[in-house]
Amino acid sequence: MYTKKVLSMFSKTLLIVDDTPLFLRLAKDLFRREQINILTAQNGPEAVEIAKTTKTDLILMDLYMAEGDGDEACRQIKSDSNLRMTPIIMMTSSNYPKDMERCKSAGCDEVIHKPLTREHVLQICKKYLNLPGWSGKRSTIKTSANFGKNAEEMSSGTLLDISVGGVFLATEEYFDTGSEVYLEFRLNSERAPIKCKGRVAWINRKDNFKNHTSSGMGIEFLEIQKLDILSIQAWVRNEPSV
Repeated sequence: MYTKKVLSMFSKTLLIVDDTPLFLRLAKDLFRREQINILTAQNGPEAVEIAKTTKTDLILMDLYMAEGDGDEACRQIKSDSNLRMTPIIMMTSSNYPKDMERCKSAGCDEVIHKPLTREHVLQICKKYLNLPGWSGKRSTIKTSANFGKNAEEMSSGTLLDISVGGVFLATEEYFDTGSEVYLEFRLNSERAPIKCKGRVAWINRKDNFKNHTSSGMGIEFLEIQKLDILSIQAWVRNEPSV
């Protein structure tokens, strides 16, 4: 079963509306550790259509876009009786009073200014999304793991941290970013083994350490059993954060 399907009861859906592809990519990266399903649109009309056809819990909407400004899209969404309770946060790099008034008169719930910091965006979004306390939390763990590109040929490594979204596997054997990986590990010696499938999200090399002082791979869960995800959820609730 896919992790996103398993966690649908906990996760929220965020629609990000901006006509700058780079901003959309950066915004997605902001939420990679959170239990948030990200949808994107590049103009106002597209955002309105997504809001009408997909349940969204929060919308981040840029004011100025080439093919349909955000305030008009906000106005349309807020005038729809089925959508008016959806929180909309308008984004703008302008400090002109007239632009602030455009946002407010469209009925948005809040206005934030670009450039945005990760901390500010997460703070604002958590205010409206009411995410569970364990969402995005990475917890320490030290347990052996078997891994490989197929289930028949496995190597050994050590898990150093874990979240409901994935693990960091300490190893000097690297697979390319984007590669699919089979994993087998136990949360502790008393638990049944967890067997799942993941994707290499990033690599920590000896000559260029990033998030850890050990070489290895950050692996995102792709396919994992529901009971295993719930076991990991319980683990990260009770263990110290990384």
